[in-house]
Amino acid sequence: MAIEGLTQEQVQAAADTVQVHKFGGSSLADAFCYRRVARIVTEYAGASDVVVVSAAGDTTNRILAIIAAAKKPGDTAAILLEQLEKFQLGLINELLGSDLAQSLCQLSNADFERFRRFIRGEESISRDAELLAYGELWSARLLAALLRKQGTRAEHIDARDFLCAEDAPEPLIQEQVSREALLQRVAPYPGTRFIVTGFIARGLNSESLTLGRNGSDYSATLVGSLLDAKQVTIWKDVAGVYSADPRKIERVVSLPALDWSEAEELARLGSPVLHPRTFQPVNRERMVISVRSSLKVENQQTRIGQFEHAEPRGKVFTSLSEVVLFKIELNDKRLVDQLDELDLEPIFSWTEPEKHHQYLVFHQNHLDYISRWLEQIDNDNAVTQIRGYSMVALVGDRIQETDQYTTFKLQLSEQKVRRFGLGEHGNSAIAILEQQLDSRFLNRLHSQLFNYRRSLGVLVLGRGNIGSAWLELFKQQRDRINQVMDVRIIGIANSKRLWLDYGGVELNAWSADFDRLARPYVLTELLRELPNAPYDELVILDLTDAKPIAQLYPSLFANGLHIISANKRAGSAHESLYHEIRTIQHEYKREWLYNTTVGAGLPLNYAINDLRAQGDEIRSISGIFSGTMSWLFENFSADTAFSDLVAEAKERGYTEPDPREDLSCQDLVRKLLILAREIGLKLDWQDIEVNSLVPEHLRDISVAEFMQRRSELDEPMNEMLESAAKDGKVPRLLASFSVSEERRVKAKVGIEYIPAGDMLANLIPGENIFVIYTDWYSEMPLVISGPGAGKQVTAGGVQSDLNQLLGRLSAIS
Repeated sequence: MAIEGLTQEQVQAAADTVQVHKFGGSSLADAFCYRRVARIVTEYAGASDVVVVSAAGDTTNRILAIIAAAKKPGDTAAILLEQLEKFQLGLINELLGSDLAQSLCQLSNADFERFRRFIRGEESISRDAELLAYGELWSARLLAALLRKQGTRAEHIDARDFLCAEDAPEPLIQEQVSREALLQRVAPYPGTRFIVTGFIARGLNSESLTLGRNGSDYSATLVGSLLDAKQVTIWKDVAGVYSADPRKIERVVSLPALDWSEAEELARLGSPVLHPRTFQPVNRERMVISVRSSLKVENQQTRIGQFEHAEPRGKVFTSLSEVVLFKIELNDKRLVDQLDELDLEPIFSWTEPEKHHQYLVFHQNHLDYISRWLEQIDNDNAVTQIRGYSMVALVGDRIQETDQYTTFKLQLSEQKVRRFGLGEHGNSAIAILEQQLDSRFLNRLHSQLFNYRRSLGVLVLGRGNIGSAWLELFKQQRDRINQVMDVRIIGIANSKRLWLDYGGVELNAWSADFDRLARPYVLTELLRELPNAPYDELVILDLTDAKPIAQLYPSLFANGLHIISANKRAGSAHESLYHEIRTIQHEYKREWLYNTTVGAGLPLNYAINDLRAQGDEIRSISGIFSGTMSWLFENFSADTAFSDLVAEAKERGYTEPDPREDLSCQDLVRKLLILAREIGLKLDWQDIEVNSLVPEHLRDISVAEFMQRRSELDEPMNEMLESAAKDGKVPRLLASFSVSEERRVKAKVGIEYIPAGDMLANLIPGENIFVIYTDWYSEMPLVISGPGAGKQVTAGGVQSDLNQLLGRLSAIS
């Protein structure tokens, strides 16, 4: 049908190119949220797309409170209005700046002046919708202005300018008139993003109307239908539809797709994500609805459409903690006939003909409506309301053909089931229970239905020697690891660039893919997004030597991440930071594993913890804690220059990136602190006696210059070697601490001369040795030794920590 002022090509172009995006109030809660939405509209919406918006945050509830307060004496309404005005104008000024904000503030000031006239009784406004409409109008105007400020062509549209409806409890849309008016506004302006108010429409007498609960979602699919669009994306604070409500069930699975019938059944049964009216305007053969997260756009999305039917499968477990039963006397034929005319479908119904009863089950939210309707038609008390019931249901195509259906019935056999049956279209199994719903029961039932395996997302910080070796090791062991949990590498990062993929990065050619796909990132900004990743648990592998990352450990824990460290900087941090890290870790009940920080792959921390758990008390630990220094000194002789050994150790990856960390004993001090703190001792940097091997004049130069001048180490090292040899000894770099009965700690790090025949003087190059005296090992110490340096053994230690983490997480699932 021709539309005045438009060509058929313009109309068809709108249908083919324009998609609709909808953002709710929580997506526009504050200035930060507005900027995030603007970024999504710029990056993920097409140049001619339409965006439907709700009122910002709780604006609608604030307006309702003002309307209610205006009907009562006192100045409450004026106070509430002042707060709302401050909020709205604050958004404008923060987002636009003083120059661009001026015109928008003038419009808003006029709006608020109308509110004031209403409160003072100077203007009569009989319909709440007239005032409620301002919430959406403010959002649309502001988002359009923000986009223009950022260089995007954008305009706002008041839906009352095109969306015409007949007033009713659920307004009846005048489709043809509305379609023509919308196309005349949109079709001639390709390349402009139009921001449209949701929730509101214009009545036949030009009055403002609201579209009711979830009106903005309905507005979005309605606008999409009027434009004949192929897709409507509903951006929410969740990443699509899950296998259950994540507010009730601890471990849920995101669903990539739902068929129309499944989605409508889920909405009918009370889904918090979907509302039945959302589907009313949809052309099911053409349109797809995508439900995505505005908090993390990379997350899984759920596409709802007409898809080819796969094998029967239950997809969503849903529940209602309270439903209301109405028992109907079938002997009252008049009442039965009137029930057929009720414009509200029950969640479930059944008949007991032998008792001449019919039962209708309704959502708790519909109780007032049903009660008022029954008061008008039932004067014979033929309807009885029954409370104290709940509902659980399993939704999926051809549900009765699935093994899950059998499991569902079996698991419910131990519950107080009032009625069990299939939904009308066979895509749901519904149980009405005469009991309250227990969270443990719901979680257990969901786990049984979906044979759930917990998931762990791994973010690897550091792609150097250790990071590269661990990624190769993980690739080899992935199949075995995934028997315990679904473990995926979701990101690999160096200090400047990050390759992030919540679906899991492909490791076959990860280094080349990193170079191609990694993007600049800021870790503190990433932290705000990571908790929205679609995994039950998240862990960061800190395989760096970066102090700034260690300083972020409290934030990592507070954002729900576990940590596996090869980085010693956190465990050896100054006491104030270390205490903060531990406090936040315990408060948020996160795991922190760091066995590789001392002894590389040796199970040193595990052994210490086992001794203490058994009741033993550790009195001293001493030995050669550094595989690097062990390798240097075991290879050092009168025939070999010490400086050449330093260069070789660095090239092999044995040393820290700056070898002076090892030579100055700073690395040993960190290890000593980590060990002492592991057994509960209070020890800080100033408490340790340290003798460095780096001369004063080489301490503050660059790493490159130090390596060029490393030969300046040789003279003092040769003197040390000769001095020890005079007494038949050899120099070794030792670390130790001991604890007195009064819990006083003595700690030192430095060169000691060891008899040439002593076990400490005859290690395999690179070997660590830890000599541990305890109350039980007081005459003969416990000795732990083995390789203490090298990327492979350290990567193995990291893998051991990951296995430990998987065991702990599995134990609490």
